[in-house]
Amino acid sequence: MKKLSITLLFTALFVALSSCDVLDTEPETSLDPSAALVDGASAQAVLLGAYSRMQVGSYYGIEYTLNNDLIADNARYQGFFDSQLELDSGSVPISNLWIGNAWVSIYSVVNIANQLIDGVPTIDDETFATRDRVLGEAHAIRALAYFDLLRVFGEHFDTGSSYGMPLLLEPIENNDFNLIPDLARSSVADTYNQIVSDLDTALQLMGEGYVDNTQLSYWSTLALRARVNLYRQDYAAAFDDADEVINSGPAVLEDDLDNVYLTTGTSSESIFDLVFSDQDQSAYYTFAYQRDEYNVDPSLTEAFEDGDARRNYIEFVRGSDRPVKWSDPDNANNAKILRLAEMYLIRSEAAVYREATPAPALGADDINVIRNRAGLGDAGPFTTEEEYIDALLQERRIELNYEGHRFFDLVRYDRVGDVLGRDDFRKVLPIPRDELLASDNLEQNPNYPLP
Repeated sequence: MKKLSITLLFTALFVALSSCDVLDTEPETSLDPSAALVDGASAQAVLLGAYSRMQVGSYYGIEYTLNNDLIADNARYQGFFDSQLELDSGSVPISNLWIGNAWVSIYSVVNIANQLIDGVPTIDDETFATRDRVLGEAHAIRALAYFDLLRVFGEHFDTGSSYGMPLLLEPIENNDFNLIPDLARSSVADTYNQIVSDLDTALQLMGEGYVDNTQLSYWSTLALRARVNLYRQDYAAAFDDADEVINSGPAVLEDDLDNVYLTTGTSSESIFDLVFSDQDQSAYYTFAYQRDEYNVDPSLTEAFEDGDARRNYIEFVRGSDRPVKWSDPDNANNAKILRLAEMYLIRSEAAVYREATPAPALGADDINVIRNRAGLGDAGPFTTEEEYIDALLQERRIELNYEGHRFFDLVRYDRVGDVLGRDDFRKVLPIPRDELLASDNLEQNPNYPLP
């Protein structure tokens, strides 16, 4: 069996010697997730370590969110990092720095969750009153991590595909991945089944009374399950989950868009923000506004309708359009992972497709809630499926821009070729070269080269 230490060695050398990728930094307040699980306090520390690991630059510190707009047509790269230039071009090689870093970073989060799932039930501590909540969060974190891996590296759009993710479900003793089993890929269906199983378990453990939009609580887990069910085309389940979040959850739509995009904390429509602080800020301001790393693609600017208030959050500065939602240097700039506006758009889409025959007219009401909030009149009525899809993708693009959804939406609706002019196999990114070198069983995605 080959060891993942080979992977880490290649990754470390590549980062240190060839790129100096300043986008991929450890959070300053990172907690040690390798601490022994001996009581409730240590379990809480390891749980916070999982969220801290999610803050690294290659994950929700910036790159997972913005790279998926860069691969699509929302952002354009005008900086000098080879990794981002490759992503912007759409021709991503197996040596791309971000995919290598993202793979290791997200599996590190998986492993911390595994440590909690394995260890928390056996902790002998009568004062550990939040045991179920901690265990539920660990299952939800693992579900989110596997879903994020599947969307980038697996054929998430085809539940019949064999190209899912390797499922690491037991903790590795060393959380820096000096050892890992040589796992083969699971199918897409099995990967989704594991994700949904974790979400179901999390919901049972947390209970509706657990409300916290800065961690994965009951309502954010339910919202995540709505998104997962949408992607795997279980539209009836997606509708029910999104509907429950909208009608029974604590989040409410903001009337003032400034409170969504420019707030220094979490907004009332935030379902889950990964929270940063003044001492431990994200890189969104630096790379999306201050520098020329993720400038707004002209096609996004042109896509706004006249009178759309969301156009006010694109600003022309130093020769290029930039996203105002990341423009405040004094704002810690949280990662907006789940918010209520997305749930309306999920419910709209699920309403159209939850029966055997698509019903495009049923999708208008929820789209119009979001449009009306932005100062626009109603869209529709939709009489054809194509009309509805065009309106849905338009609304998702405008409302969720620079939040990491656009590329996945184009993939789900098979528009990578029409919109981006790319070959069909580029709906997924390649398995990183170093992972293939370190594994005897890991299979590359179709049409990508082997190392």
